[in-house]
Amino acid sequence: MSGSPVILGLEAATGVSSVALMHGGQVITRRHDHGRARTDALLSLADELLAEAGVRRSALDAVACGRGPGGFTGVRIGVGVAQGIAMGVGCPVVGLSTLQILAETARAAHPGRQAIAALLDARMGEVYAGCYRVDDAGWTTAVGAEWLADPDTWALPTGDWLGVGSGFARFPALAHRDGLVGCEAGMVPEMHCAMALAAARFAAGEILRPEALEPRYLRDRVAHQTPVGGDG
Repeated sequence: MSGSPVILGLEAATGVSSVALMHGGQVITRRHDHGRARTDALLSLADELLAEAGVRRSALDAVACGRGPGGFTGVRIGVGVAQGIAMGVGCPVVGLSTLQILAETARAAHPGRQAIAALLDARMGEVYAGCYRVDDAGWTTAVGAEWLADPDTWALPTGDWLGVGSGFARFPALAHRDGLVGCEAGMVPEMHCAMALAAARFAAGEILRPEALEPRYLRDRVAHQTPVGGDG
């Protein structure tokens, strides 16, 4: 395929839902921040973007989606809407971690920052956590696995880390952990910040059939895993 891909992106795993469209090398975006994700709101945002760009759904090359972790309902709705659109069009999907979308949002806001700790409030006294470093290509890459943890067990690999996400708002003491050089508890995952990453994954063939996209809840895995440590 010649030219840049046409990709619709959806992220709904937190209280803020965002939709983005990459078309002609440009990215436009919409967001819904009125509480819990809703299927009709996501579809409406997607249709607004497509209409603004003058793009038919049939022109989509792929649908990118944040697959969690995050709120159960939001993750399920985001994945379901992405699958529905992609199945209707007959295009593949690109699954992205919601924590990595948050890390990409932080990278975009702080271009010089090389290490980002993304924490989301997981309720039940726990956090979803992921650590990311910016690689030579400019993308965030995971340092170890994402995990679900008791905040008291959370520790950072060696380095100077920027902490972002609602986990820090829910547990303010985490902002004082060793290794953190800054914290933005109000930052949320914004899909438009991860569209270049989605396009790179698409170009590399890292795609799925819509029905193969699975939510990532983490809560069905063993909680209180040992956090990543050492030099990463």
